This record gives sequence, structure tokens and C-alpha cells, in this order.
Amino acid sequence: MNSIEFPVYPNIKKIVTICKATIQILEIKMFESVRVAVYLFDSNNSLIESKQYNIEGQEYTEWTDDAYLVKLIKQKIQQSYIV
Repeated sequence: MNSIEFPVYPNIKKIVTICKATIQILEIKMFESVRVAVYLFDSNNSLIESKQYNIEGQEYTEWTDDAYLVKLIKQKIQQSYIV
């Protein structure tokens, strides 16, 4: 059988708790930008979502160590989920 897409009504809401993230550098353009993949996991260590961020401009120039990158990505993740 081929895949079949259909609407689910009433919609189902699911609440998940993101407990951990991993960062993988995908591409570095020296003196310009870095593109990273971020993988978000729940308490069962199951992958919930993946995102990509492009760090450039002032954010890129302020990147001096991994701790800065982790802090920056953490802020971006939290900003995307705060309503």
C-alpha cells in the first residue's frame, strides 16, 4: 500500500517535555557564519524534533567557545517555545 494522508478530527493534542538537546555543526563559513543542527529529546531519550539555526553577524563574532554556542542555542530554543 502507498502512503495515505487523511485529516484527524477532532484534532489530538499531545504535550511533551523536552529534557535534552544535542548540537551538531553542519557548515562553517570562516569569518561569516555557522549552521548547526539541534536535536531535541524527551525524558525517554526519544527524538522529539530537529531544527537548524544559522549563526551569523554579531552572534557569530561573539562565538569564542562552545559554552557560548550552547547558551545561544538554548536561548533560541526557549524563545521558539515561549508563547
